[in-house]
Amino acid sequence: MKKLIFILTLCISSLVSANEFSGSTAAKEWLKIVDAGNYTESWQKSDSFFKSQLSQTKWDTALKGVRTPLGKVESRSELGAKEYSSLPGAPEGEYLVIQFQTEFENKKSATETLTLSKTSGQWLPVGYFIK
Repeated sequence: MKKLIFILTLCISSLVSANEFSGSTAAKEWLKIVDAGNYTESWQKSDSFFKSQLSQTKWDTALKGVRTPLGKVESRSELGAKEYSSLPGAPEGEYLVIQFQTEFENKKSATETLTLSKTSGQWLPVGYFIK
């Protein structure tokens, strides 16, 4: 019986790790698009909930005002990720909030927070903040 519980625990742990890994991978790929200054593409590759809250034009303007002055990314490391089944102002679903410690050319220490949703079956951004 102990062996069965151990095996089940390993399986569940593997699923959670794989779920976070795929979310982390999706986050990093999306951030590369933003890093390259392809703001329109980043909007297009976001969740439909995100798009319904913010037009492409407003997204482009916001990122040009916030990201462009920071300069190029010099380093980025993941601080951690946490899963949620609900977030304030968002419908019930699967969410992953990932924080990164990022060093930009013109800002040596920043925290990027990227929230992803799996509503569409794949992890897509629904929120992005820099502090």
